[in-house]
Amino acid sequence: MKRIISLFIALAACTTLSAQGTAYNDRVLESKILGQTTHYSIYLPESYESSSIDYPVLYLLHGGGDNWKDWLLKGQAAEIADRTIADGIAPEMIIVMPDGIQNWYANKYDGTFNYEDYFFEELIPHIEATYRCRTERQYRAISGLSMGGFGSLLYALKHPDKFIACYGMSIGMFGPNHLNGSFRQDQGWYAEAYFGPKTKDGDLPAAWYENDVYTLINNMSDQQRRMVNFCIECGDDELNRDQSEVFLLMKDKNVPVEIRIADGAHDWKFWRKCLPHAMEWAGECFIQARTVPFNVTQRR
Repeated sequence: MKRIISLFIALAACTTLSAQGTAYNDRVLESKILGQTTHYSIYLPESYESSSIDYPVLYLLHGGGDNWKDWLLKGQAAEIADRTIADGIAPEMIIVMPDGIQNWYANKYDGTFNYEDYFFEELIPHIEATYRCRTERQYRAISGLSMGGFGSLLYALKHPDKFIACYGMSIGMFGPNHLNGSFRQDQGWYAEAYFGPKTKDGDLPAAWYENDVYTLINNMSDQQRRMVNFCIECGDDELNRDQSEVFLLMKDKNVPVEIRIADGAHDWKFWRKCLPHAMEWAGECFIQARTVPFNVTQRR
């Protein structure tokens, strides 16, 4: 009997392992644009090794103070992705978690560190050349938390031709008004160091307006505003005026957007709850755009 029980446990363990995707936190890319070695983590779904199909991709950005490993280590992204896919909430997808290098995911105002250029000109092409990815916009989504939430919103607004969906969690919003006292002192310095200080005349440098989500939304064409499906999620302990105002501006400009306010704070406990929502949001957009089949578990 003990041998039978042991065999059953062993078989159960094998079944559990076979339903797991594979995560790597040690991937590197030599960047000519940044002049340094960059890092990223990646999650490959369970069927990746045994199939020949191409998968949709979700780019998942970390927040300030974290790095490319933290969505896996603190956010438990691989385990959550496995469950979300197994439960039929989202289709299988590749998840890429790049190192944001503490720079708001933008090009630095003085041109010395052009991270946005790196992301679109080096990282995405590298991912699509190295892994079996769908390369059409309809199968590429972006999400992130806090500073990464800002980065995801920024990229989707500036490059709507690259993404079908954007899911911003606890977005670390800033705009030109944040140099006028509404940022905490440490945040104000953080953003000013990257987007540039005021001029001697008190004016803001161009980088502030080039990366201001309000300005971007107002300046988009009607066609561009309809290209990406947006969702903003934040905890009720951290809801602020900026997230609400961005949502209202998007609604006013007929941008497809939802806002979700749930019980939670600005912490990993909340973001771990958000990740299945982000995967579901991206997955529904992938499925709606589907013209060539890819693996998806039927919703239960």
